[in-house]
Amino acid sequence: MRKSFNHIKVILGYVWSSSPVWSMANGALIVVRGILPLMLLYLVKLLVDEIQFVADLPVAERDFDRIIPVLIFAGVVFLINALSASASLLVREKQSYVISDFFDKLIHNKISGLDYGYFEHPDYQSLFYRALNEASFRPSRIFYGVMGLIQNLITLTLMAGILTQVHWAVLVILLLITAPVALIRLRHSRKLFIYKRDNTRLERTVNYYNRLITAPDYAKEVRAFDLGSLFRERYLKLKDQWRQSRFALLLAQTRRESLVQVLAAIAFFAVYGMIAYRAFEGEITIGEVVLYFMALQRGYSYLQELLGRVAGLYEDSLFLDNLFEFLKLDEGRKTVATTTMKSFPAPIRKGIEFRDVSFHYPSNNKWILRNLNLTIGAGETVALVGANGAGKSTLIKLLNCLYKPVEGDITIDGVSLYDIDPKDRVANVSVIFQDFILYNVTARENIWFGKAGQPEDEALIRKAAADSGIDKVIEGFEKGYDTTLGVLFEGSRQMSPGQWQSLALARSFYNNGQIILLDEPTSSLDAFMEARLLKYIRTITRGRTSVIVSHRLSTIRMADRIIVLKDDNTVETGTYDELVANPNSHFSNMLQTLSDAIR
Repeated sequence: MRKSFNHIKVILGYVWSSSPVWSMANGALIVVRGILPLMLLYLVKLLVDEIQFVADLPVAERDFDRIIPVLIFAGVVFLINALSASASLLVREKQSYVISDFFDKLIHNKISGLDYGYFEHPDYQSLFYRALNEASFRPSRIFYGVMGLIQNLITLTLMAGILTQVHWAVLVILLLITAPVALIRLRHSRKLFIYKRDNTRLERTVNYYNRLITAPDYAKEVRAFDLGSLFRERYLKLKDQWRQSRFALLLAQTRRESLVQVLAAIAFFAVYGMIAYRAFEGEITIGEVVLYFMALQRGYSYLQELLGRVAGLYEDSLFLDNLFEFLKLDEGRKTVATTTMKSFPAPIRKGIEFRDVSFHYPSNNKWILRNLNLTIGAGETVALVGANGAGKSTLIKLLNCLYKPVEGDITIDGVSLYDIDPKDRVANVSVIFQDFILYNVTARENIWFGKAGQPEDEALIRKAAADSGIDKVIEGFEKGYDTTLGVLFEGSRQMSPGQWQSLALARSFYNNGQIILLDEPTSSLDAFMEARLLKYIRTITRGRTSVIVSHRLSTIRMADRIIVLKDDNTVETGTYDELVANPNSHFSNMLQTLSDAIR
């Protein structure tokens, strides 16, 4: 409970810092709306007593004017109640936007600062899923839960003063019949939290199969292999499993609460009987009977609501464990930014050096690279060659600082790559990945994203498009470079995989960095487009330090040097002609295997 209380305090601090003015406005409205229910009840009591008094007078002495002031006062209070309710909705809606924006910014900044390794580790996928789901609504719910709790307490305190006039035991009875409900709900909240934590993978799997059935990214293959019915069957089976286990928790809670409600009904019967008996004895007026009956009914309702809010706050605070666990993740990217950062060498004079670099992925202890020592000279173009899984794309990720070596270091002219200002590094390293992103924005923005830290340069955008061979395609669209690409939005234009890859290359060319990293840059291009592009790649790599990963001989042959990777290290290096001239080289064996396969 102490941990839950601390979570609530932290969230309330966040909410206050995000919107102090709206928080105070909410607080003022809470006080007003906490007092109004009692005023309304008391006005009903006054009205009933006045009507009863006038009705008991002889007809000739009855004066309706006695009732008018009470009616006017009641009307004013009802109007205030209505207006405050509307104002509360407006204030709550406005503040909810501010709170949502605050936590969106908090989450986005955190995501941006996290090491890339978290995104490829399956254990963290469940944490991300829980945290991001909870962050969307839990903080606001906690704030409004606390506000509602305060309002309930104000109202209940005033109601208690009325109910003690019936008998002091009434309050004791109310507490006795509601305490078990509170314990049941707190226990249910804890069980629900444990259930959702333990079944995150099941819930993610259900959502995954739903995406396979509904998302356009999968529609082509799902239909081509007629997988729709299979995925629907799995989706329904897993969803039913998830729902049944959750429903069992709710059913157990309902059974326990039903038993308590039977006891509550008996207690209410006894209290109502006490009030009726006092009225029968003439100890209280009819207006007081109405006041006590309504106060008891409303008091019990408010007490139930208060206990429900307590249980809700406890539940929300438990689920915030996910958010706080996420926020405590180490931000490796920001750690670099806060140290003494160095500038990227300009120009590069010596080159890139791998010093005893060893690396394995966070989710697997199998070494991908082990004690790798490698030098890439300034202005040199090297091609990385090897079987799938040899570590070629891993080297690209390390050079792009998506990962840090588990052991060893990578330097540029003797300066550790990880001590360089991240913004300076991004400006000097241009990259295209084999699994590049298809941005559903305009063609111009797709290219500009290569160097989004600088204002758009129309001339450079068009030059990058021409150099990658995508310019004619873009200019053929009705809106040209202002055409939205993809299939998500109305009026968009779709392109072929090869055209998308050419666009991704244009994005990389637009960056114009000192180091160029190309991971399978021509894999989706036809022979004509590839020939044109290779000619340009030779041009842009001249004088720059370039690393190319490819399985195509036409791309490999343009490199100054070929580095062959096998079994977590390099096995040989040399020019294309040097490696081919050695019949015993691993590279020659690879070419021979390829030649045998296409005969």
